[in-house]
Amino acid sequence: MKKNGKYRSYASRKARQKDMVRKAEKAFPEREFNEYWKKHRNDVSEAVYEALLDILSGERLYVQAKTGFGYVQKQEIHRSNIEKYCQTLPSRINTNVLREMIPDLAHVIYSVILGSDNIPVLEFAIEYKQKAASKIILNYLRKTKRSKDVEEYIRSTLTELIVYRQLIRNPHYAHDAERLKKTMAAKQLLLENLQTSTPDHYPELFPLAREMKRHFILHIGPTNSGKTYQAMEDLRNAPSGIYLAPLRLLAYEQYEKLNREGCPCSMITGEEQIFEGGSFHQSSTIEMMNLEQQWDMAVIDEAQMIADEQRGGSWTSAILGLRAPVIHLCASCDAEKTLIQMIDSCSDTYEVHYHERKTPLMMDESATDFRFPDDVKKGDALIVFSRKDVHSVAAELQAHGVKCSIIYGSLPYDVRHREAGKFADGSTDVVVATDAIGMGMNLPIRRIVFLQTIKFDGVHERPLTASEVKQIAGRAGRYGLYDTGLVTSYYDYWLIENLLSQRVPSIKKAMISIPTEFLEKDGKVSTILELWNQIPAADFYDKGDISEKIKVARALESIADDRELIRKFIRIPVNPDNSTIFDIFLDLYRSTAFNRPSRLHETMDMYNCSFIDPDAKGSLQTLELCSAIYDVLYAFARFFGEEEDLSEIIDIKRSISDKMFVILDKQKLSLRTCPRCGKKLKWSYQFSICQECYRSGKSIKYHR
Repeated sequence: MKKNGKYRSYASRKARQKDMVRKAEKAFPEREFNEYWKKHRNDVSEAVYEALLDILSGERLYVQAKTGFGYVQKQEIHRSNIEKYCQTLPSRINTNVLREMIPDLAHVIYSVILGSDNIPVLEFAIEYKQKAASKIILNYLRKTKRSKDVEEYIRSTLTELIVYRQLIRNPHYAHDAERLKKTMAAKQLLLENLQTSTPDHYPELFPLAREMKRHFILHIGPTNSGKTYQAMEDLRNAPSGIYLAPLRLLAYEQYEKLNREGCPCSMITGEEQIFEGGSFHQSSTIEMMNLEQQWDMAVIDEAQMIADEQRGGSWTSAILGLRAPVIHLCASCDAEKTLIQMIDSCSDTYEVHYHERKTPLMMDESATDFRFPDDVKKGDALIVFSRKDVHSVAAELQAHGVKCSIIYGSLPYDVRHREAGKFADGSTDVVVATDAIGMGMNLPIRRIVFLQTIKFDGVHERPLTASEVKQIAGRAGRYGLYDTGLVTSYYDYWLIENLLSQRVPSIKKAMISIPTEFLEKDGKVSTILELWNQIPAADFYDKGDISEKIKVARALESIADDRELIRKFIRIPVNPDNSTIFDIFLDLYRSTAFNRPSRLHETMDMYNCSFIDPDAKGSLQTLELCSAIYDVLYAFARFFGEEEDLSEIIDIKRSISDKMFVILDKQKLSLRTCPRCGKKLKWSYQFSICQECYRSGKSIKYHR
């Protein structure tokens, strides 16, 4: 049947539009646009930001929310969730949210480009008109991830108070937003108070250290270059001193070593305190430092951690605020420039000692096509990036008669220490580990084998960086045992080779934490933390990631807004994403806040590991959970318990570790199996069920 003119016209318009887009794709000047973006990305970001503010102040706004039947659907914001909307929108900003909130986002970006001084980009925009050109540009920004520049600009600029100011002008929500006026006014005053209290010169936050003249000795070099050894030799001979480590395991190693060499040393970590009689030395994790205490000497290990978003603020505080006339800093080469800037900003003096690797590090050219498990050799360290994969790899090797040690972050430090010792004395042939092995562990590793080159960093999966590859690979080739350290990879051999040879760019920023006294200001703890994040950092500093602390503070406030108590509880290390542990933590807070007897001893009895059979499947994971729970109980008992509680907790933690020793000494970790038929699966098999069960349709029943 013949189409009428209307439909024929529509079809021809669509065809012309498609043809225009195809031509625009071919003509898009990528190189010139990349140059334009370097110069003008802030102009585009500002335009998108202004468009977002216009939407907030004039349009109806929606959120994804659950209905009464548990379905998630788009709903308009209303009186009961306006405050939450103001709080959460800045952190939720991403490309999808922007495209949803700003329907004409492409037009906004196109309008800015029309004012471009880049002739090829301008000619492209004019020739192919808005619909085609803006679509190509938006797709290119998303494909090359340059849209993240816009996201980051808006996330760093938009705040809860700014969102509220727009909503109070929005005719659809002005009346409902009015009820938040007093709350927001109080937050504004608190923000101004924090801004006034925050000096432009961050070293002023540590007045006790500014009263001293300090001298820094920087030990700069790669792994296996003897940086920490030289610093600890000087510390051992000092009248008093403190060693600050990134991990409990390293603190424990130095504690043991100093006592073994006749230098009495105590150990304080977040999970355990051991006081040695007559000791004037201390080994600690860096979060446990006391900036009011004075020492004759200090050693700060792995100082390149100043750049770590989660923990870097602790290293920055130690460097700016530690009270010791002599401070040794051990760091990788990429941190040297920023460390010197920090020391100069304190008006302290410094000297730099450069260290070279004791043994050369090179790719194993005889293993460019590494096969697992056939090519595994004695002295290898096999690297994966999750506990599950450590267990799977070790179980597969054990099934082939290869004795393994295992090392990963959630193992108790004494278990990791013992596993490392078994590998060091030859009781096991290889070690299977996560990147926890890269932080200062001295093991007799002949060759590092990367079984994986992608890791989950807590937010998303990403490829390894050159810095991470160098840190981990550097553990190969222990001085005095091997002439050369070797590196290879199960996948992407050439990628690892390239990353290993790359020059790591210098660290540009040091993270800063919120000063303790700021948390004592008049306001909710979660609000103070949020507002602190909104204050721009100065110089070469940046704000660390405190989203986890904010989440914990909000959960505590929902039970009882006891601010003094919350300030203590947020110092207890806890993972809010582990529901079992976090529920115990919240229950301890609830009982303390309402002056009820705590369920400390009841929880201790429930997770004391006496019920766990070492031969049962999954017993190692259960013991890990028990150990993590006892870490929380120990930290709670330090603040609110009795001395006998601490001793009992330590004893039970040791019994948990003893059961782990029994399991690991048997060298019988469980292979991965299909949950439907029990078939054994290889560690690298990427699906949860086997192919046979999937093809037979058993997966449908399983996933239900």
